[in-house]
Amino acid sequence: MNQYVISDIHGCYFTLRELLNKIGLSKEDKICFLGDYIDRGSKSKEVIDYLIELKESGYNLHTIAGNHEEMVFDSIELENWTAGADETLNSFGIDHFDQLGKKYIAWLNRLKPYLETERYIFVHAGLNFKYENPLDCTTDMAWIGNWYDSINYDWLQNRVIIHGHVPISQNEIEKMLENITKNQYMNIDNGCFIKDKNGFGKLCCLELSKRILTFQNSVD
Repeated sequence: MNQYVISDIHGCYFTLRELLNKIGLSKEDKICFLGDYIDRGSKSKEVIDYLIELKESGYNLHTIAGNHEEMVFDSIELENWTAGADETLNSFGIDHFDQLGKKYIAWLNRLKPYLETERYIFVHAGLNFKYENPLDCTTDMAWIGNWYDSINYDWLQNRVIIHGHVPISQNEIEKMLENITKNQYMNIDNGCFIKDKNGFGKLCCLELSKRILTFQNSVD
């Protein structure tokens, strides 16, 4: 059994399919997705449909909410547009997020703010260590940035925080993996939708048991 983590798919459906084929995902494996399934790319609906299909087919999936999923609900309530919303609306064939089908609203509502195991904390953006228990502040989990210097290692103990949210280069991701035991955090967002910047434009998967990275060039 392998344990995989992927973040920030951003509507890159074909790239996701290629990456899961590359790693050979099976129903015996565990896989955690760290949010931002939608926006930026053109196939947000297809990404969500595929994840729903995998779950219903018996794959061991865990899905965490990203800030772009939270912005869907903000858009419904406040009539604001999310970054990349036009592409997302087009993929669903709707004009506004209040027209989103009940199936997708229910799926969005089931997304968790984080997942905690004995060795890892999986979250979209990070944790706010201004709180005595950072897991009490679920809002910041989807949005926070620049939090590494505030980590309370007495609280974190031997756990490692795996997150996405802020795109970094493949070289930076690989260096983070080299230092993961010392730092106890790792960002796996390579900006799959960023195709015009050297070192970016890939969907990244981290296998936790052997701590192996797999990158898939965007094919969307």
